[in-house]
Amino acid sequence: MLAHCIALNAGLCGAFARMMTSMLDVEFRIKNYRCFGDEPTVFRVRDGFTALVGTNNSGKSSLLRFLYEFRPLLNQLAGASQPGNSVRRAMVGEDNYTWGPTLLPGERIVRAGSDRPLELQIIVHDGPGGKFSHNGDQVVLVTQYIQAQGVGQAPEIRTLQGVPLKEADGGAVMNDEFFAPLAEAMAILGNTMYIGPFRNAIHVGGTQNYYDIHTGDAFVTTFSNYKSGDNPSANEAVHEMTEELRRIFGFEKLEINPSGQTLQLNIDGRSYRLSEQGAGFAHFVIVMVNVLVRQPKLLLIDEPELNLHASLQLDFLQTLARYTGHGVIFATHSLGLARTAADQIYTLAKPAGGTSVLRAYEDNQDLVTLLGQLSFDNRPEMGFSKVLLVEGKTELRALMQFLRLYEKEHEVLMLPLHGGDMIRGDSEQELADLLRIGGDVHYLIDSERTTAGAPLEADRQDFMNVCYRLGISGLVLERRALENYFTDNAVKRAFGSEAQALGHFDKLAKSSNSAWRKTNNWRVANEMSKTDLDGTDLGTFLEAL
Repeated sequence: MLAHCIALNAGLCGAFARMMTSMLDVEFRIKNYRCFGDEPTVFRVRDGFTALVGTNNSGKSSLLRFLYEFRPLLNQLAGASQPGNSVRRAMVGEDNYTWGPTLLPGERIVRAGSDRPLELQIIVHDGPGGKFSHNGDQVVLVTQYIQAQGVGQAPEIRTLQGVPLKEADGGAVMNDEFFAPLAEAMAILGNTMYIGPFRNAIHVGGTQNYYDIHTGDAFVTTFSNYKSGDNPSANEAVHEMTEELRRIFGFEKLEINPSGQTLQLNIDGRSYRLSEQGAGFAHFVIVMVNVLVRQPKLLLIDEPELNLHASLQLDFLQTLARYTGHGVIFATHSLGLARTAADQIYTLAKPAGGTSVLRAYEDNQDLVTLLGQLSFDNRPEMGFSKVLLVEGKTELRALMQFLRLYEKEHEVLMLPLHGGDMIRGDSEQELADLLRIGGDVHYLIDSERTTAGAPLEADRQDFMNVCYRLGISGLVLERRALENYFTDNAVKRAFGSEAQALGHFDKLAKSSNSAWRKTNNWRVANEMSKTDLDGTDLGTFLEAL
């Protein structure tokens, strides 16, 4: 059984939403790691959703595994607030320290064919305790790792640079408070969970793990302990997870029970073994149970779209994110999924004979192209039947939660308009092209009003006029923005008792709620009920959609 104690609040997933109350922004600069070369590969880990997109063998999985393999170092850094911590002593030049990556037998992490060491630089831009900096320099440490070549030979691991001086700014001694921002950020990164692309609950051995997930007998045993063990909160959490699966797959009733080396399912009164169901359902069950048990701060998942129809992929990602503290980093072949789900996107490419190259993705914001990338087919029996244009990605994820309340989350495909970039009067040609391909198209955008009944900004009015001419129906919200519909109870459940709901025309950026960022709107929406929306223009629109 996994060595992680579950601490659920009566099994309610709202408890997980309350975990995400602090900022995270840490930069890694990597050289000569696996398929990456001498030029630094710069990768930033932030709150929310991050997508890694590329072809096979371009380096997507390697970058995910980097955070898995370097967890021993990250967890040592998480102890830097303790005076006797060996990494802390090494960083100020008082001691040496050693660490080793988590590797499978026979694998190596130093780039094959290179005689140069792996190098890593860590920069804490922000974290729960703020920035970690010294004399304006945010570099935490630079370390080298030289992998052993002979059998039984120990690898050479050494620190090249840590915090350069023993005295902090103003002559203050580097104390616990000085190192706290580093320790708090690393504690998050040390509490990750990596899920590889292979997920299997059928018998593959009694004690085998696949990276951080249990499979085979171990998985079935873990599920049994959580479903019917002596922890009531765990029992209730499994029940709620089962209800999520029932909703996502459209069953009337669903019961999941351990049975020998597999799971027995009762679906709408009929008994099945897990092996009799599609791979997509097994994929959901394996991953959701493991994430429920582990409760990571950050989830690392390879190919979340595996075996899933496009209409389920975003739902799957957001459901998983509810069980995490800071979000999800996922590797995918689907640029469409990345463009709709991710707050930041990286692309990877590996030319023949070369090393992998990581770049930030520049979104071309072409709606017609995105529609194709999402495999849209305007036939209900093939998936989505309607297209909804929404303000941006943060609204898209929040509206997914609202559409669940109306049982429409798998029939409405949402596309982000990127705010002022596309909500303009000169978008008529693109909207017309979209209409020809998408069929039943609607829009839902913020009003950005500062008072009731105030006129719309010119660009928003022009966009509304264009949609009217093209026959695209929709709604401009009466209140300022989507977050102005969130109730005080939902905001408090998401961010704690000190948080407060916005007035109908308040701007979130001016709110005193430091934990509430627009990227977390979906967590508040997850705490809302249908009755919270009844009687509002937003609720009426979603009901009629």
